[in-house]
Amino acid sequence: MHPITEAATTASWLTDDEATDAHRALRAYVGDYRDLGAAMALLGWDQQTKLPAKGAAGRGRTMGALSTVLHERGTSPELDRLVAAVEEADPDGPEAREWRRSFELSTKIPAAHVRRSSEAAAAGYGAWEQARASNDFASFLPHLEDLVDIARADADFYGFETEPYDALHDLYEEGSRAADLEPMFAALRVPINRLLDQQPEPDTSILERDWHIAGQERFGVEVVRRMGFDFEGGRIDETAHPFCTTIGQFDTRLTTRYDTNWLPMSLFGTVHEAGHGIYEQAFDRLGLPRTLASAPGLGMHESQSRGYENVIGRSHPFWEFWYPQLQAEFPEATKGVDLDAFVRQVNTAQRSLIRVEADELSYNLHLAVRFELERGLVNGTLAPKDLPEAWNATFEKWFGITPPSDAEGCLQDVHWSGGSFGYFPTYTLGNVYAAQFIQQAKSDLGGSDAWDGLLRTGEFGPIRDWLDANIYRHGSAFTGRQFVQNVTGGPVDTAPLIAYLEDRFGV
Repeated sequence: MHPITEAATTASWLTDDEATDAHRALRAYVGDYRDLGAAMALLGWDQQTKLPAKGAAGRGRTMGALSTVLHERGTSPELDRLVAAVEEADPDGPEAREWRRSFELSTKIPAAHVRRSSEAAAAGYGAWEQARASNDFASFLPHLEDLVDIARADADFYGFETEPYDALHDLYEEGSRAADLEPMFAALRVPINRLLDQQPEPDTSILERDWHIAGQERFGVEVVRRMGFDFEGGRIDETAHPFCTTIGQFDTRLTTRYDTNWLPMSLFGTVHEAGHGIYEQAFDRLGLPRTLASAPGLGMHESQSRGYENVIGRSHPFWEFWYPQLQAEFPEATKGVDLDAFVRQVNTAQRSLIRVEADELSYNLHLAVRFELERGLVNGTLAPKDLPEAWNATFEKWFGITPPSDAEGCLQDVHWSGGSFGYFPTYTLGNVYAAQFIQQAKSDLGGSDAWDGLLRTGEFGPIRDWLDANIYRHGSAFTGRQFVQNVTGGPVDTAPLIAYLEDRFGV
């Protein structure tokens, strides 16, 4: 095993036997806090999967009341005292760092501002839905102006060293800064556009055949079960907007959606969410203290979902094992289609207007556009009223095409309507991290041929064991950037992602 990787398997937290009284007291408090959070998560899951339409208003009141209780516990003097005791007993330990950060972030925002943000997000979402449907940016503009004003105030409350955007992005990926993101996207721009120029005319006709939903359900469950998702501690349900959520200990839930004439929607969507779910399930399976039983940020979470969905799930060796089973489930849809033809179509790439419909190759360019624009909005160099013009110019710069409407341009994403500024780059960070982690895993597990051999035989055990040792067992003890350094022995680097994309999409 790589020496850095071996070092990363050293326990990063104290076991129950090793823990001090201060640790035990903090863990008990956080356990209660997370149990309240589990109730909120269950309400949220039900809201998006089962809630009758007339129950929406009442559910909102219930969740609002519970969020008040959670905020009180997350900002209480008791939590401050418990964290201070752990800081004294174990000043360099991850639990003190994690919960001091959580406490300080929660207490920096005044209660009145929290209410204003919540109300603006609720109003903004409704206005955005209508504006997108009618291609009417002007109707959304007052809400966007309010949301941007709130975001700028948030940055001031949290504080920053270089630019306001950093304060908001740090909420999603601790330690990551705009000064790191700018060269990351710049490094991807030329090689991705070069590869896009080389792609043949897209053909996805096989994927548009009749794929009956019952078969999609059975096949998806079998794939993610073999990957390592534990159905005794989880389940899959259908929803309009797929997600993964952990309700509580040993209860992680995936959602997906189905289209009889577009197989990738459920197939790769389910694999993607299972990547999140396998990560979440590991914390309880490995017995992490609840103070650290989470991912450190969205970049790490996306590294798992995107690693499984794309690097593994769209690879030829993966389908050497799974395609015969797909043929058995769908004999008519796969008639006359050999393995190579199927794999080519699930790896089709082209420039496109809509992020959520984008392929793996072009996806990072969509995120670069959003990073540039939201950075300008938060830093005050881009006025909200100028967003449509700026969107079109920035999209032209990165893609060489101009959106024909605001609905296919600056109104297409939900994030800003809810005040989520600084979120988008975590998707690309996840892709970058995934490429680095999988490159290291291949080396540690015997090289590329050995790795491909595992996928060809559907053997995910060694891959999960590697993830357990190097990533899962540490929970949130390290930041994403620290995980990359610990596991690979080097800093965050786009080179492995570029090499992977060139291998996958090069002509």
